Amino acid sequence: MKEQTRKLYAAASVLGLVEHGSLDDNFHILVHRMTGKYHVSHLTQKEAAEVQAELHRMLVSQGLYEPKQREDIPDMMTGKQKSKAWAMAYQLAELDENKNTAVSQRLAGIVRKTLGITAPPDDPLKWVRKADGIRLIEALKKITAHAEKKKNKNKK
Repeated sequence: MKEQTRKLYAAASVLGLVEHGSLDDNFHILVHRMTGKYHVSHLTQKEAAEVQAELHRMLVSQGLYEPKQREDIPDMMTGKQKSKAWAMAYQLAELDENKNTAVSQRLAGIVRKTLGITAPPDDPLKWVRKADGIRLIEALKKITAHAEKKKNKNKK
């Protein structure tokens, strides 16, 4: 857990959210908003993973981090397919009213339900083949479209 705490502070520092020695800085405000806790050391593993995912999303959206492009493994999901699947998973998380599930866990569940593949929540696309990646992206499109309709219906 100590290593994960260090990673959280490192990412928050890159984003300029940390004022050292302060519990009222933007980083701690973000942690409190997401988890209801004031101290990073009090986060559960799941809460820390959710905060880490949010910081990662912020880093990518601000152009401060670009995921390393790994060489594609033959017959497995390509880097572009994985990027598309993750982008859609984050879009789905924004649309969904249930904010209690981490994006990686949600994606792992969709992979399990759609493809019958059980993968670790920290790398839910690890065992997905290229052809299955196409099926997964199509399923994500349908799920996202359904979530958009549901959200729009609830606005009325």
